[in-house]
Amino acid sequence: MKNKKQHFDDVYRYIESLKDEEGYAVLNVNLQDKSELYNPLSYNDTKDLNESIYNYIDNETAVIPPSIPLRIKFHGNIEEKEQDEVRAIMKRHYTLKLRETMLEMASNTKKMLFLAIFGVVMLAFYFYFAFSTENVFWSEILSIIGSFALWESVDAFLLQRPALKREYRNIEQNLNQLIEFETK
Repeated sequence: MKNKKQHFDDVYRYIESLKDEEGYAVLNVNLQDKSELYNPLSYNDTKDLNESIYNYIDNETAVIPPSIPLRIKFHGNIEEKEQDEVRAIMKRHYTLKLRETMLEMASNTKKMLFLAIFGVVMLAFYFYFAFSTENVFWSEILSIIGSFALWESVDAFLLQRPALKREYRNIEQNLNQLIEFETK
């Protein structure tokens, strides 16, 4: 049975096997069936690649640290004009994903700050009512609300934010990937 270090070493060796002599992690994508290149629902200016291409790239590169640059090699008979179009489409796709992640990070920050302030205010009211009135029921409700708000703020900071940052770095890696074509 393998231990954690052996699993880590296996992943490290796998990542190293993907690297070329220039230090890029190389992912080969088969585009022999050109009918599967574009999303059949996309049209003209909003033409987009088939979602399965993005899913394949994202799934295969998920294990590669963002510090390692990517080289995506498409294999198939793609004309040079269409190659430039594919590059532009992929850049637009990952730019939009990056913008979406940036908006999620901004939303996470607002949520975190609002809940922290709200939690502190509720706990301040709790302490005020706990020491100034005999009504224990309402002060305990304020204590629960304040504690819950603070916990959610900490959750947004400690759990959600690192995941968003990781996603941001992965998308940035995809945005900066080198895209090449090999025709046969």
